Order: sequence, then structure tokens, then C-alpha cells
Amino acid sequence: MSIVIALDTGTQSSRAIAFDATGEQLSTGRARHPELTVGDNGAVTQSPTDVWNALSQAISDCVAALGPRRDEIVAAALTTQRFTMIPCTADGTPLMDAIHWLDRRQGKLDDSALPKLLNRVPKMRTILGASRGRVLHTVAPDLIQGTERFLPLSAWLTLQLTGEAVDTPGSFPGIWPMNAKTGEWQSHDRMAKLLQIPISWLPPLVPAGAALGTISANGATATGLPRDLPLVAVGGDKQAEILGSGGVSTNASVGAISLGTAASVTTLIRRFQQDLSAQIYTTAAAEPNAWCLEYMLNRGMWMVTWFMKNVAPDLDISEMEALAKDTPIGAQGLSCIPRWAAPVAAPHERGAFLGFTEATGRAHMYRALIEGICMDLRWGLDLLESKAKRQLTDLRVGGGGSQSEWVVQTLANVLGRPLRRGRTQELSALGAAINAAVHSGLYPDTESAVQVMTAGGSTVAPDAAAAQIYRGLYADRYLPRFQGLGRLFRR
Repeated sequence: MSIVIALDTGTQSSRAIAFDATGEQLSTGRARHPELTVGDNGAVTQSPTDVWNALSQAISDCVAALGPRRDEIVAAALTTQRFTMIPCTADGTPLMDAIHWLDRRQGKLDDSALPKLLNRVPKMRTILGASRGRVLHTVAPDLIQGTERFLPLSAWLTLQLTGEAVDTPGSFPGIWPMNAKTGEWQSHDRMAKLLQIPISWLPPLVPAGAALGTISANGATATGLPRDLPLVAVGGDKQAEILGSGGVSTNASVGAISLGTAASVTTLIRRFQQDLSAQIYTTAAAEPNAWCLEYMLNRGMWMVTWFMKNVAPDLDISEMEALAKDTPIGAQGLSCIPRWAAPVAAPHERGAFLGFTEATGRAHMYRALIEGICMDLRWGLDLLESKAKRQLTDLRVGGGGSQSEWVVQTLANVLGRPLRRGRTQELSALGAAINAAVHSGLYPDTESAVQVMTAGGSTVAPDAAAAQIYRGLYADRYLPRFQGLGRLFRR
């Protein structure tokens, strides 16, 4: 039976997973990345070499575990974190560590053309300030003259694997000098100048599902993948997740909830639309001729990692969860506003715990943290449904946090809706595998592949009594505190 390899590089680790044509996992390789470098003024950077070393090790382990079945590999597909950009020389040598997607530094706005645009779209100052080109010009002006390529991590990893830096539109969330409807770079340079990103810096684009290239001799040596194996385009990990959850653009009822490093709620549309408030992102989907509408909580389950490191370093995650489960719903009045990283639309926001008493302990804080993430995703789901003008009646959940039955049950209770868990929580990897399978001819189209490769799983229904309590807590406690803090930090 043919095998496809999904390459999935997130914030904290890289994974390579081999799938057969039915969606069953055959082997896995995983390697963690060194911790991000966090500096002043919102600076967050990551060494691309560290990421490549982790990914190549993960691939090598995955391929080695297949043994003689390595000869059955017919394609690989790559999905990565998005908006992590690397200034490079012409041959792709990094000039500095990557400006990470969590980096919140703002670039200077000094163009004379800006005032008219800013008057039309008030949030445009924040959006343009976040342009990676403007950030690069502001934080590393001495590198501009030597910069000949400005590559997203996805294109740079493709360069290591194939020898060519090629990418797909789904790797570029936000505003770029791109025709978002056609997925092509713009023929004029007006937007490129506004964003301070010359189009010559950016990689060629291919549609999702097409080949980025084939594995080079160097790529084969570093990873164990067969030389000349097709490497298939997917786009960002969030787009891959909704595909891996079984979401296709012909099914308007599906929403994918990711409990990953960044938590998100995503659905698919077949007609392009843009939210100028920047509360909802529009990105090219992992399937051709479709787009994702996405609500993002920038620091999602990463906050669990933060909590365990800084508050409960003497416990493992299962011990902490067991203590939190024994505390009452609502954490005895403690709430968490999970804004450890502010969204683009509201850069003033900050995270908080509210409602401490002398009885508050770590278990209350952990429960409040999980409940706060779930409450925020409920807010995001309501917002997404409003923007999409439809209710998402078929909610799928994945990501690392979905491995916890208690976390998924808490999310179902907070939402008051059933959630479907697939056979695997590695939804972004499965989405990449689906594109590889279709490209290889194992299925005639994406919809056919999804029907088989995402079948199975289980449904988690909300507990009626808990859901009723959470309805009250959401309306009476979470929303007033969330909105009140927003006003406070804005002042």
C-alpha cells in the first residue's frame, strides 16, 4: 500500500508522520525546538537552523521506523507555522534569526501616502506596522542592503529539502503584495512599497496541492527521504488542521477548533471576503480555490507550558490536571483572560488572572486558565459565525491540547455544543497527508480523500448541568471582565 509523509513544523516542535491511504499512522518522528528567544518590546525570534535540524531529525526517525516500507513512499507534504520570516542572501543563507510569528514589534510608518489610507481604515496603522518588511527595516536597518530574499519558514525549509525556495499562498496570512483572490504576487509595486517588501524578495508561488519541487540529493541525505520524491504544497498549519479534521469548502457546517500552541477556530468559504477589523483572518485554504476564515488566540495551549514552567515546575501535566479537576467549575471566582500575546486588532490587550482570594491555589489557577482559553474560543466562535453568516453545527477539535479528555470535555461544556475528535489529534499532519495523497493520485480529489482518511473518531457531548453553569459564567463574569480589561488597557 502506498505511503505519504506529512512534515509538520510548529512553534515548539517538528513532526514527520507516515500515513497509509486510509489515514492510519504508520510511523512518527518528533523533535523539539530550542526555546524561542524573547526580548524587549515584543521581540520573539527563532533560529531557522534549529528548526531545520529538528525537522530533518524527525523525518529521519520517521523514515527509519518504516524499515523496508520506505520504498512505498510516494510523496511528502509540508505544513508549517506561518508569518515567521527570514531575511536571507540570494542563496538562502539567513542574515539573522527568523522574526517569529509571535513577534509583536511594530515597524515605523512614515510614508506620505499613509494618512489617506489610515483615515479610511483606522486599524490599518496597526496592520501596516506589523508588516514584516516594515519590522525588518525598523529593527535591522543595517541588514536591508544585504537582503536579497525574505522567506517565510515554509519556503526556507522547502529550500533545504528541494534546493528551491517555493511556497503557496496559504503560507502568507495578513497583508502582502498579493492578489488574495488569485494567489499571485501583484504585477505593480504599490503595495510592496507600502509594506516595504520588494516582490523580488519573495518566493514563487504554486497552488495548494501542487508540487513545491522534488527532494534533492542533499535533502535525501539529510532526511532519508527518497531522492526526487514530490514535496506537495499545503500552506499553514491552521489551514492543514481544518482539512485534517474533515473540513472541505463544500461542507459549510464544519468548524475546526485547534488546541495548539496557538488556539483557533476556523471555517471554509468558497467566495473571498476580508475582515478589515483584523479580528478574523482570511487565508488561502489548503485546498485549491477556497479560503479559511480564522479566529486566533495567539497564545493558546502554550500558556499551559508557561504555567507548568513558572507556577508548577514540580508537577507533571497529569498531576496538575488531576488537582484542577477536583476544584469546582468557575475556580471559586477566579478568571483568566488569556491575552499573553495581544491580537493584531487590539495590541493594547494584556492577560490577567482576576478574582484571587486567600483560598486560591495552583489548582484554581490551572482550572481558570483552561476555562479562560475555552471562554475565549467561545467568543471567537460567536464572532466567526457572525462574520461567516452561518452557524457551524459540526465542530471538530484537534491539536496537542485535545489529547486531554478533560480539556475537550471542558471546551464542550463551555461551548454547550458537541465536539468531534478524530482518530488522531495530529490534524495538521493529516491535512498535509491528504494533499500528498491527492497529488499522488491515490484519490481523484480532496473531498474523496477526506471521506476516507478522516473517518472514525468519537463525539464528546456537553454535560447539560455544567453547560448551564458555564453559560452563566460566560455572560456574567467572563465577558464583563474581558471587556472591562480591554477598556482599562486601552486607556
